[in-house]
Amino acid sequence: MIGQISRRLAVGSTALVVGGIGAIVASTPAYAATFSAAYTCTAPVLGTQSVTIAGSLTATPNPASANSPVAFALHLSQVSLVSPVVINSWSMTTNLAVSGGQTASFAVTGTGGRVPANQPITGDLAGSWTPTVAGVDEVRGGDVTVVANVILLGNVTVSCTPVEPRPVGETLTVS
Repeated sequence: MIGQISRRLAVGSTALVVGGIGAIVASTPAYAATFSAAYTCTAPVLGTQSVTIAGSLTATPNPASANSPVAFALHLSQVSLVSPVVINSWSMTTNLAVSGGQTASFAVTGTGGRVPANQPITGDLAGSWTPTVAGVDEVRGGDVTVVANVILLGNVTVSCTPVEPRPVGETLTVS
């Protein structure tokens, strides 16, 4: 899902509270990998569509230590699948896959409010993963599930799968 286009420095301390995940505090600089990735999404009424998801992924701390949790913040700047009617609220879960020093997967989740008709969803997702092995890990996006509360239809579930090959979105160094 997450193709690395460039890296940017996110300076300072970050506190993020999203969808019941809790507070994740980072006191050291973190790097965010920006991405734009292709997906195939299936939605009621809209059918199957090719979609681009763009944003940035930040792992904090990076570098990390084995057996210590790493916070992941996924900022979505655009999801190109748009609703022709107003979305009252939404929740999203994205599975991230880890390969390299070890193999694992974990989820990031988030929620958001009103999205005007024909506008992209933007927002923040968060989650954590605890690496157990030293090495260099590559993090790639996986399946995405969006539940949107839509005017007239109620809750609508959209399922998205990444187009292969899935590019690396973030590289985490673990010691």
